[in-house]
Amino acid sequence: MKKNILDFTYKELEREMLELNEKRFRASQIFLQLHKKNRLRFEDFKTIPKELILKLDNHFFIGTLNLLDIKNSSLDGTIKFLFETPDTKDKIESVLISEKERRTICVSTQAGCNVGCEFCASGKIGFKKNLSPAEIISQVYSISSYIGEAPTNIVYMGMGEPLLNYENVIKSLIILTDENGLGISSKKITVSTIGLVGKIKKLSDDLCVYENRKIKNIKLALSLHTTDKGLREKMIPISNKNPLPKIYEELNYFYKKTKNKITFEYIYFEGLNDTENDIKRLARITKMFPCNINVIPFHPIDFQLNEPLKKFNGKEFSLSKNKIIDFIDRLKILNVIVNLRNSSGVDIYAACGQLAGKNFQNKQKNSLIYV
Repeated sequence: MKKNILDFTYKELEREMLELNEKRFRASQIFLQLHKKNRLRFEDFKTIPKELILKLDNHFFIGTLNLLDIKNSSLDGTIKFLFETPDTKDKIESVLISEKERRTICVSTQAGCNVGCEFCASGKIGFKKNLSPAEIISQVYSISSYIGEAPTNIVYMGMGEPLLNYENVIKSLIILTDENGLGISSKKITVSTIGLVGKIKKLSDDLCVYENRKIKNIKLALSLHTTDKGLREKMIPISNKNPLPKIYEELNYFYKKTKNKITFEYIYFEGLNDTENDIKRLARITKMFPCNINVIPFHPIDFQLNEPLKKFNGKEFSLSKNKIIDFIDRLKILNVIVNLRNSSGVDIYAACGQLAGKNFQNKQKNSLIYV
């Protein structure tokens, strides 16, 4: 059975070449054609002998996602890409966010998601499959090809929980940071997680292994959203098995091990997670290790073309910029490093929590509008 050659790291490709009785250096030539030149047919490879091309064609295939649709935001220039996995026909979405000199690609790691967050469209559609390394990196390559340049940043914040697809995510990081390929600095990559006990510690250790030195500076973002145990368990069902005290311990371990700053992602729900107690707890948390908080407006989800989610825990939410700013200012008074994260691509369902692998029409009436 042929294997997808895009799934192999450079070291793995070296071993494959040796098994084919080829010289080790051929791996470097092939890796460059695939991951730097973005050539997706063996016959288009340069500097590779015809005999080796035939071997490659007999043993491997170059498998990428199928690009189905592209949507452009009329609000801020964000672009959303709808892909399909070639084997199972599952749909996933990726997002390109352009800000001045910064081009950030937000990639998905799963089709759907099995975490089930109440405020997230990906969680509402359920889990379909883990994406392979090839399916993760091909999002980056396809979008880079579309815009004609490589990204400045990559964030693993699309559909799915990255740490539930751990091995494939790590392999994709190794491939994307390899100097023989795209060669993006690990300082420009962020992996987001809802917080899984044991996985954060494992990530910390794996980043510090010598052969993984190219990914050592990966940044970690925790989707926190509330410091209240009971509320968090309602919002994020798996958090009952991943209690916050344990997560904080592992985040502290991550910082001590890697020296990489941590970001807390905090979706703002007016009147629910913005109380004085929330502010005091957030201030205490940020004293444990170097970190910052990104406050994110709640984005309505309409993943089944029903009424957008407007309430949680029996509470109706308004979208008031003044209230968010006030919340941020109260945190700053306590010397918390906090930022308001811009809502990019809300009108095309590309913002935080809105990705659902659906081919939405552009519906301006459901855009996020501050009141």
